[in-house]
Amino acid sequence: MRRTILISAFSLLISSLASGQWLETTIYLPDSLSGLGNPGHLLYNSGNNTIFVSGGGEECVVVLDGVTSRKIARIPVPGGAAAMCYNSQDNKVYCASPRSDLVYVIDAAANRLIAQVRVGDHPKKLCYNPTANKVYCANTGTDSTVSVIDCRTDSIIASVSVLAKPGALCCNPAGNKVYCTVADSEAVVVIDGAGDSLLTFIYVGEGPRDLVYNYVSNKVYCCTYSDEYVVVIDAAGDSAIAWVSVGEGPTALCFNPLENKVYCTDRTSNEMDIICGAGDTLITFLKVGNRPSVLVYNSTDNRVYCTNSEDNELAVVDGSGDSLIARVEVGERPSALCYNPVQNRVYSANSYSNDITVINGSSNQVVATILLWFTPETLCYDDVNNKVYCAGVNERSVAVIDGATNIPIKFMPVGEDPYALLYNPQENKVYCANSGHYDSTISVIDCSSDSVIATVTIGRIPTALCHNSTNNKVYCANSYSNNVTVIDCWNDSVIATVPAGAYPTALVYNPTDNRVYCANSDSSSVTVIDGVADSVIATVSVGEWPVALCYILTNNDICCANRYSNSVTVIDGASNQVVTTVAVGEEPCALCYNPTNNKVYAANLESDNVTIIDGASNQVVATVEVGYGPCALCYNPTNNKVYSANSWSDDVTIIDGATNQVVCTIEVGNEPIAFTWNPVQNRTYVANYGSSSISVLRDLAVGIEETMNEERPTMNRLPTIVHKVLFLPEAVGGERSAASAMLLDITGRKVCDLVPGENDIRHLTPGVYFVQWRSAVGGKRSAVRKVVVTR
Repeated sequence: MRRTILISAFSLLISSLASGQWLETTIYLPDSLSGLGNPGHLLYNSGNNTIFVSGGGEECVVVLDGVTSRKIARIPVPGGAAAMCYNSQDNKVYCASPRSDLVYVIDAAANRLIAQVRVGDHPKKLCYNPTANKVYCANTGTDSTVSVIDCRTDSIIASVSVLAKPGALCCNPAGNKVYCTVADSEAVVVIDGAGDSLLTFIYVGEGPRDLVYNYVSNKVYCCTYSDEYVVVIDAAGDSAIAWVSVGEGPTALCFNPLENKVYCTDRTSNEMDIICGAGDTLITFLKVGNRPSVLVYNSTDNRVYCTNSEDNELAVVDGSGDSLIARVEVGERPSALCYNPVQNRVYSANSYSNDITVINGSSNQVVATILLWFTPETLCYDDVNNKVYCAGVNERSVAVIDGATNIPIKFMPVGEDPYALLYNPQENKVYCANSGHYDSTISVIDCSSDSVIATVTIGRIPTALCHNSTNNKVYCANSYSNNVTVIDCWNDSVIATVPAGAYPTALVYNPTDNRVYCANSDSSSVTVIDGVADSVIATVSVGEWPVALCYILTNNDICCANRYSNSVTVIDGASNQVVTTVAVGEEPCALCYNPTNNKVYAANLESDNVTIIDGASNQVVATVEVGYGPCALCYNPTNNKVYSANSWSDDVTIIDGATNQVVCTIEVGNEPIAFTWNPVQNRTYVANYGSSSISVLRDLAVGIEETMNEERPTMNRLPTIVHKVLFLPEAVGGERSAASAMLLDITGRKVCDLVPGENDIRHLTPGVYFVQWRSAVGGKRSAVRKVVVTR
């Protein structure tokens, strides 16, 4: 079987290489030790002064150095780690994997897996018993057991039935006992650490949620979420001795041994309860913030830290005075805490922003933020500096990648939920649309310094950007405010807000008529905006739920993909009238144009194919089967290939632009959703939304020059480039004019006018361009020819 898999993989590799296409590399973001999304668990390793991070179902554990706060290891954990515990005697970390029904054992000094232990169904909680040197694992699936692991041999020595679904665990080392909540039985069960047998059940009430051991008074505390009590258990006699009434939704507990106090968060009433460990009475309660959940104790400064998950902050409580002394802003949705006593630092795992905030325990100041995951949403290419920009939608960040080396060189903070990117070559800036509900802005990035130089407030939930190269303006479609914001790129200020239809989602620029087209999904229309006056000049009815637009250079047409009517509407760019409607596959969601062969490609999400439309006749000429869930397209003019990102099969299908045949299919990361093309190295970059990475596809072939319509220029009209000078022969008949042709970039944007003879193009960046002749009759467009500008 292994041989068969290897042969299949080798065959795919040979096939892709034979076609000239291959996966050159995978860029992991933010670095090779990342790829851990939704961090939800933290563990301090006192033996090596390191912090272990897990969560989110990702199949790894990341290790942080306690001194430098840098990532030092990424340990594969198949199935992911939903819980961790530390064995201080043997310096091992144990990880419970619910998906694989295993507990993985990590050598905490070497940071490598050394064993795996088969336990019960769906293990989710762990605790270590230092007296017996055992690990206890609560199996929350159908078998309702607690597995007991001998840490010397890392093998199962007992399975204790607790009769119902087990929950939280805690150990009483003095009595060599383990306590486990059983929610359905409204009880806490006690397990003998020596004989690994069930000793007794203790009734605590409805919804037991968390446990903590008070080793000063030898008591165990259990908070009951539904009954709203903290139940105090005498750990010697294993009986409930007090019931302390607390706030609504008690969720988590922690113990302060210096003051002999127990702290309880009340998630619903947004409070923290402080209980006297000697008298088992409520000392006071504090309003700490919205949705308090997790607690940790700072033994150096006698402070308790509490996550307020909806405020994205930690509340800091003085352990002696029982008062709120600070609030520390952290990442989005803090979900786990741990304390490093050697460095006096508190660590907060922030599940929504995919990072770790490191806080100085004395000053309560943030000293580091460690990014663990990056969610690539969209890409753009800077052809002046040969850089790729990638927006991380959950991380409020834009990554900058060197196009020559494929190395990430910087991560820039931007606004909430960066969703769209646009490069403006005239200003050498990138515009980043931030689509957060409370942060609908555009971050303007200077590409020379890779710094944010302006933040522009726009309409609600921006979804698309386009550049008007004639007037140097950026247009932004705002889906929730049903309008388009117009920004002057010279000073990055809003100069107009243009009304659009309902839920605008896509934009495209027509350089021939200087117009911007906006697809309005919820009103099944396209708004046409004059590029000079920034006013609406037409509204064109199209199919149901238009989601994508592209401009057809040769015909001066605009194509609109209508997702729910399974069609593409063709609009004449001069008259703004519908030319025709072309039936395509199911749920077309992306378009791209091949100017070399004058073809339009529509990616059909539900039918797993790409429809190819002839741009001259507007007829379907082919339907190409691709992978599952094609959602993005990209055209490479150098090799005349079209790339289809198939988000459900995690691959990219490459289609020959001349023959309409599939060249090859290349496996990439999880959920590929966006492309950009680097003409300098002829690389295609694929944003993998689900695997914190960018796949880089390479092609050895150089595209063959060919015309894009039937009016082929004669051989004596072929443009040539020598030493950054483009020589344009005279047109047929010898006529000369001030501008016999124009030079267009890959997007169809006019770069400059061309005259017969020599044209200085030293100012152009390397890449593919198109020479478009003007006909001698009426100045209409004639043939188009590709040229390649090299370094």
